[in-house]
Amino acid sequence: MRPIIRYWGRKTGSIAEPYVNEYSHLGEVVLDPFGGSGSIVKAALRLGRRCIYSDLNPLAALIARVEVEGVDVRALEAASNKLLEGSWTRYSSLYEIKCKCGTKSQVSYFIWKDDKIKAAKLNCVCGGRLISLNGKNLRAINPVDRFPNGSFRYPNGSLFMKRRQVNTIADLFTKRNLTVLAALLRDIRNLCIDERTRRGLLVAFASTVYQASKMSRQSGGTWGVNCYWIPRVHVERNPYFLFTKMLKRLSHIKGLVTPVTSVEPVIRGDAHLAILNCDAKELPLPDSSVHMIITDPPFTDEIQYFELSYLAASWLGLPMPFDKEIVVNPKQGKGFDDYCRLLSKAFGEMHRVLMPGRVAVIMLHDENKETLNQLVELVKGAGFIIEKRAKKRITQRQVGNRDSCRGKELLVLSCRKP
Repeated sequence: MRPIIRYWGRKTGSIAEPYVNEYSHLGEVVLDPFGGSGSIVKAALRLGRRCIYSDLNPLAALIARVEVEGVDVRALEAASNKLLEGSWTRYSSLYEIKCKCGTKSQVSYFIWKDDKIKAAKLNCVCGGRLISLNGKNLRAINPVDRFPNGSFRYPNGSLFMKRRQVNTIADLFTKRNLTVLAALLRDIRNLCIDERTRRGLLVAFASTVYQASKMSRQSGGTWGVNCYWIPRVHVERNPYFLFTKMLKRLSHIKGLVTPVTSVEPVIRGDAHLAILNCDAKELPLPDSSVHMIITDPPFTDEIQYFELSYLAASWLGLPMPFDKEIVVNPKQGKGFDDYCRLLSKAFGEMHRVLMPGRVAVIMLHDENKETLNQLVELVKGAGFIIEKRAKKRITQRQVGNRDSCRGKELLVLSCRKP
């Protein structure tokens, strides 16, 4: 089943399974300090391990939690009905036009060219048609509710490295979709529901935000290139159709465990999983407290995780601590030496919390052999002894078409702590 939301560089859990089996035993504690979407800890949980997930990115931690704990289908259905009866009833007319068959129908998406609507694709009982609108907009749109008014800038004031044409979040949406998304988010926050259901709804909403933006194309996804941008011909998708589709995916997620938010219960054996939104350079774990580490660290400038998460995180009100991000990004003032310095601290923390004689499995990938060699030296410098090196071919979704072969071969290091 496709995941509820795209997360960049997401790897299948199957790549972790043989290593978890080889270097840990049932009931032992496995740590992933760069947890991302949670695929590694999900694989380890299924193999009967206790797990600690950590990621500095709050959006990643939210996604991982929802994908591990799942949702109560009945509670989700009840909440969904309230949402669709609420803001959708108020704003459905914004996406309603008359089909050629004479029936008033909902628009699946509008086709824009530059700043004019050219056509609309209908979801009609007659089978759906493409209706020419000749540049005309629909009825006047009411003032929008509150929406994120942030700009694509780092804390130092520099504009994002991965952006074109747009400077603010509002630039990426039509006024119609800003209105509907803001109303939908407000309704999600105002629902009287349990927090597990609300987390699921927020992840479904975050997925909807990307697809409802002007980055969306008629044939293809929302990330045609590796940045925030608006193609000359783009589509304005109906957010409620998108949201309903995401809710269907969400309802199929099978919960594995109920996570906790501190490591002590997991270390004691009273809980199966801890989800931490924290810095891999400052892990809140005791010395020599985990039996195995398996992780996929961020690699130089390959994926700007925080930038790409910023759009959804801003809608959800999640702070993005760019200053602590381990990345190569000249606009943040972080070169390769800075990246190595920060990553070394994380490797040092991994060495500190791993039990003596146990193994950390570290996945590295970069097409530059010299860069790879430098990263291997960082692992050694943290005090690990590299016992095995293996190259693995993987399939993972990238952003846009930049260097499409990049990242498809992993160098997997099995490193023992003396």
